[in-house]
Amino acid sequence: MKRLSFFFLLILPLSMAFSQSLTSLNFREWYNPDSEVQFSFQVVKEATQIKVYYLLETKQFTVDKYSLSWEKRDAFTQQQGTALAKPDSTGSTTSDKLKSGAFTFEIPAKPWLLVAKITNTESKISWTYVKLIEPKYPVNGWLEINNQRVAHKYVIINKEYTVQSAGSSSLFVSFYKADFPAASPPFADPENKPDRFMFYDSSFRVDPGAKFTPQKPGLYLFQRDTNAAEGFAFRCVNEIYPKFSKISDLIGPMIFITTQDEYTALLNTQGEKAKFDKVILDITADQDRAKNFIRNYFRRVELANIYFSSFKQGWKTDRGMIYLIFGVPDEVSMNDGTEIWFYKTTKQSFTFVKSGSVYDPENYVLLRDKRFMEPWFSKVDLLRKSRF
Repeated sequence: MKRLSFFFLLILPLSMAFSQSLTSLNFREWYNPDSEVQFSFQVVKEATQIKVYYLLETKQFTVDKYSLSWEKRDAFTQQQGTALAKPDSTGSTTSDKLKSGAFTFEIPAKPWLLVAKITNTESKISWTYVKLIEPKYPVNGWLEINNQRVAHKYVIINKEYTVQSAGSSSLFVSFYKADFPAASPPFADPENKPDRFMFYDSSFRVDPGAKFTPQKPGLYLFQRDTNAAEGFAFRCVNEIYPKFSKISDLIGPMIFITTQDEYTALLNTQGEKAKFDKVILDITADQDRAKNFIRNYFRRVELANIYFSSFKQGWKTDRGMIYLIFGVPDEVSMNDGTEIWFYKTTKQSFTFVKSGSVYDPENYVLLRDKRFMEPWFSKVDLLRKSRF
């Protein structure tokens, strides 16, 4: 029998599989910076196989305190899937607080769900992560820096990266200098989806294994075939990202909690900290509250950039916008192509629908509704008083 490249050779007893529907789980820890563990995995489609990269980082304990198990499911509503043997990882790295690796399997005939379960072997607390494995997944390459794969969706200006691709042919790189706008409020008219293919501002070619140094902020899309909806994209940002420190960078995220006159005043500060601080003080009406506001609000901006960076900065996305105003959701439920965030204090839920493109297959769009207007302005009013 032909040896499979993935880890289906050993099927564990069903009693050892996860015995709960994925729709019944709370995935809030994905977006909680205080979570005991942080986990991510990315998928790259190669010529005849799919490769999965995973990264586990821990805070309180060393990684040997945690077990990592895998499961295959056909749907979010499935009560019990097939437990999979431990993958034979390649390029694995393990340190006290970090564990990473990669494994491959044949391109599936139909989509299925890869489920990772991380368990603290002492407390028995576990965290579940899900990734859709689909035969037409568009990502077919990646970038590396210092021989390590870039796990996030952004690159730093003037840093040197190595371009890697599933094939050997040269890649066409499209550069878009557009600074995409921030999301509109949740009660506004529905957002326009990004074009399936936007018109680029400039282009060049690069070979797999070659060096690539982004020299302009903007979006870079790498493709073997520009007529196909396949490729991989990264947004080029400044070196301090996902944090912001320049006054010019701090102004943008303020659009969600300022009046038109206040935002105009911020734009007119021309990078002067004293003028910027005065506007913030006028908003919060107290020096201590102003300091608290800056600290907490821009911590949320940083986290939104970490969790939701896409073809545009994370704080500008729909999920990033809700994260800035409402914070970490109390409950996150998932189903096929949807995420629902629920906040207990406001008894408010927000539904995001997957709307991916070649620029970001994992992009989600908020289902907007006029009923969000009152809770939105109520929460904004609290933030302006520095009540997080």
